[in-house]
Amino acid sequence: MLGLIYIIICIFTGRALLDIVYPDYRLIPEKTYSGKEIHLPALFVLFPFWFFSGTLVVGWLTYFAALALSALRPSDRHPLTAANAVVMITALALIIICALLKKKKNLNTAKVKPFQYKDFLCAGFFILLFFFVTYLTCRSFNIVQNTLRVGYSVFSDFAVHLGMIRSFSFGNNFPTQYSHFAGEDIRYHFMFEFLAGNLEYLGLPIDHAFNFPSIISFMSMSMLLFSFTVKLCGSRLAGVVSTFMMVFRSSPSLFRYLGSLSAGSITKEEFLNRDQFFSYTPKEDWGLWNFKVYLNQRHLAFGIGVVLMALIIFAPLLYEGIKNISDLYGRKKKSGGTAEAEKNTAVKSFISDHVLISSLPRAIFCGVLLGLCAFWNGAMVIGGLCVLFVMALMSSHRLEYLLTAVISVILSMIQTKIFIFGDVIAPEYMYGFIAEVPTFWGSVSYLLALSGALLILAAVFFIMGRGTLRYFLPAFAAPLILAFTVSLTPDVTVNHKYVMLAFILVGIPVAVMVTKLLKSSHISRFIGGVFLLIVLTATGIYECRIVRNIDKDHLEFRQDSDLTKWVKENSSSGDIWLTDMLSNHEIVLGGAMLYYGWPYYAWSAGYDTYSREEKTARMFAAADEEELKRMITEEGIRFIMTDDGLRYGDHYELNEDVIAAAYPVVYQSGDVKIYDTESPR
Repeated sequence: MLGLIYIIICIFTGRALLDIVYPDYRLIPEKTYSGKEIHLPALFVLFPFWFFSGTLVVGWLTYFAALALSALRPSDRHPLTAANAVVMITALALIIICALLKKKKNLNTAKVKPFQYKDFLCAGFFILLFFFVTYLTCRSFNIVQNTLRVGYSVFSDFAVHLGMIRSFSFGNNFPTQYSHFAGEDIRYHFMFEFLAGNLEYLGLPIDHAFNFPSIISFMSMSMLLFSFTVKLCGSRLAGVVSTFMMVFRSSPSLFRYLGSLSAGSITKEEFLNRDQFFSYTPKEDWGLWNFKVYLNQRHLAFGIGVVLMALIIFAPLLYEGIKNISDLYGRKKKSGGTAEAEKNTAVKSFISDHVLISSLPRAIFCGVLLGLCAFWNGAMVIGGLCVLFVMALMSSHRLEYLLTAVISVILSMIQTKIFIFGDVIAPEYMYGFIAEVPTFWGSVSYLLALSGALLILAAVFFIMGRGTLRYFLPAFAAPLILAFTVSLTPDVTVNHKYVMLAFILVGIPVAVMVTKLLKSSHISRFIGGVFLLIVLTATGIYECRIVRNIDKDHLEFRQDSDLTKWVKENSSSGDIWLTDMLSNHEIVLGGAMLYYGWPYYAWSAGYDTYSREEKTARMFAAADEEELKRMITEEGIRFIMTDDGLRYGDHYELNEDVIAAAYPVVYQSGDVKIYDTESPR
């Protein structure tokens, strides 16, 4: 119950703060950027703004309150008790204060317009989307008869997610360490896992604690994409189409697969029960581009939603900039040149319209919004700034963009200094992303093979389209340039987030094209629109079926596991565990902090996994007690766990007799033994 109350407090805190610091947000549903009245349902815009803003603020307040309490009282096993009490009371006081300030200042807020018939149709679409997202989300991660089930579509990344969640809900991970590479700093954007861990600590079962904010984040992101599309073109149907295309990706893979089949080579049952993704492009068989990503990386929708908020707020400046440039060009063409006095006036007008700040609250709010998101999803902050940078080139009031960027970068750097103690990874030039042929034409070929008709139609729109929307396309495509030229981590594959962001945004003008055909009174154009929509979404729809089939199988962990219970009750997040290369495991669900878990997770986050692997091998193979104890002390190891996977596996040479001679066994069940390096023999 307290977990649900916490989410509600986040939402109302966001509402209270926005009404004071940026009250203009309530006008967003009223008109398109070109001035046409649309009267979108307020829920589609206001709720996502409240949720994302409030969760960022309340989440950070809770984290830093717990961090401060942990520093003041190191012996306190659960600082979240006091931290939540303090923050909830503070948030409630803040809500009341903001309400009083709004009443005192007589701040007018937009009245909610009654639903129109077309709004009911849109609401019906989002209700169906909600059930669809909830079904796949809960199917991939749930508790049934006291057994935690992790679907095969998500179990890989969930090793880290669950480890981080339990390090907060079961342990005291302050200052925060990476659950699969304990003993160093935290380079992973962990705040969404902290939110889930806190919700579990407040009483929600772990599946609800992770699924609820994931579903709310995805639905909020979807509503913002819908609203952004409608504000750009004025069509609710285009908003539905762009959202539909975001859920079900564009790709030729399904058609290539069907084309490769000979008549009768596959039955209907085999087609419907396929449980492997396509592999026509590199890493496509990971499910890197379809809906599975939102199930696997629960914080991605949260980050995209924050970016959409910033774009919705800044888009009017691009419209204004294009209009000013057009007006200036028209005046020059009409007059055939300007006199000196007129030229000075034009220069002053240009500076006022194109350079100087028009709305300080807008720039500060967006800067803080993006800056606070750095450790919720840092990749989306970078991708969002790329889009805003290109938008600024033709926008009015460009100093607002600069101020937003400065604030967001400063806040991101402050967080980096707090959480990362070692060297931050420097950007590395790496052309071609994961294209098989890393050349310009190789990259183009890869993108076409990956996106199918999407980028082709976007290019057609840019060449033949009319209106201001076409000027958004270079900005929407900016994250693609970043993804194909720069690697910010050792694993360039993580750049797929920038590609996905670009595809979502580029899909907006494509949705407008499809919508015009669907609305046409000519039957041939309507059929063409239906055909394009099928081509653009068929692969994504089929891949959701594949995700469902994959999650028929799952890893199972008993909630009442003796090993998990022992770890929870006898260790804390300050204790480092020396184990085999584990990913999902009962001790991870107990909150154990692994010295060297499955290495891919830590390597892709920028940790020096090679030296730690070498140290791990030396400790397990130590020839005598003195050598073992010296290394154990140097690395700060508290517990050593051995099992048959370690004894008979290929990763390490294990000299368990030395370990047993040096330290007592404090837990034994089946093939599992746990040695405590601090207990006397």
